[in-house]
Amino acid sequence: MLGIELSNSRLSFGVGNLGGTLDYVERMPASPNLDQDEFERLFAASTVALREWTDARGVDLRQAAMSIPGYGREAGNPIFPWDMARLKRFLGKVLPRLPLTLTNSVVAQAAFNRYAMPSTYGVEGDHLFLFVGHGVAGVIVNEAEPIDAFSPFEMGHMVIERDGLLCRCGHRGCLEAYTSLRAVSTIIGVPGNEILARGDRFLDALEVDDVARDMLRERQFLIGLALGNALNLHPVPAVVISGWPSLTPGSDRSAIFDGLNQSLLGGYDEGRLSLSFIAPSIGNDPKAALSYAAYCFVSGGGLEAARDAPAMEETT
Repeated sequence: MLGIELSNSRLSFGVGNLGGTLDYVERMPASPNLDQDEFERLFAASTVALREWTDARGVDLRQAAMSIPGYGREAGNPIFPWDMARLKRFLGKVLPRLPLTLTNSVVAQAAFNRYAMPSTYGVEGDHLFLFVGHGVAGVIVNEAEPIDAFSPFEMGHMVIERDGLLCRCGHRGCLEAYTSLRAVSTIIGVPGNEILARGDRFLDALEVDDVARDMLRERQFLIGLALGNALNLHPVPAVVISGWPSLTPGSDRSAIFDGLNQSLLGGYDEGRLSLSFIAPSIGNDPKAALSYAAYCFVSGGGLEAARDAPAMEETT
């Protein structure tokens, strides 16, 4: 399997098996405002190294998946406003004969956490998965539907302050501009690349002063505020939050409940809304895309075909 993610200000390639084990990883720096020409140059260069690795080991790639922030919006993708027809032609040319599926980043994250990490994911039934990372997005997880039918929405681009901080989408005052890892990086004084290197332990042993802690609580309040507004539009019985708030003390996360109380119709009531937190797995890209590739392979009948086929070279 081949997983490709455009996230965390980098383009990541990973080769692994159906169990999600990564045998090959390459991560290339990529601007949050990457244009299509530069993406194609970066992608083409990365595939050269990928081919060298697979050829040297006799690895036969059977399925690929690529996750892109904002992908699939009917109105277009303001984060990466590319020509989708051109993108698909390019990918077909650079990775010929390899089945490749494109998906939204938050759909891949939801599927990875829900199905590849079941021991830490205690919610079943329809619910909202909210990812707070370099972007802030949600997806309605409908257990009765296949993963590729999940409905993503860019909650991070809900404008919460007129003429506020500039967001990468071009608007000002978006939730993402205040609550993403990039915003947190500025508050705690830790560079984004160091946060990725530390992963889910980036707050450990960090002396966060009272001013920074109050700011983080305020940013979590904004998450709760936006979440309550989203739930007014699409009520669900449960919400799972994966992101940096999961790594903060429970007393600080209570600010999310405060935000819910001030925006959700009727306020927060644990009897009608379950809210849980799971670790964000910061810096693990492209594991989510690899997991999605495995889903595409199995759901497309690839596993049965591989079992029926005669012995062959290493396949992944």
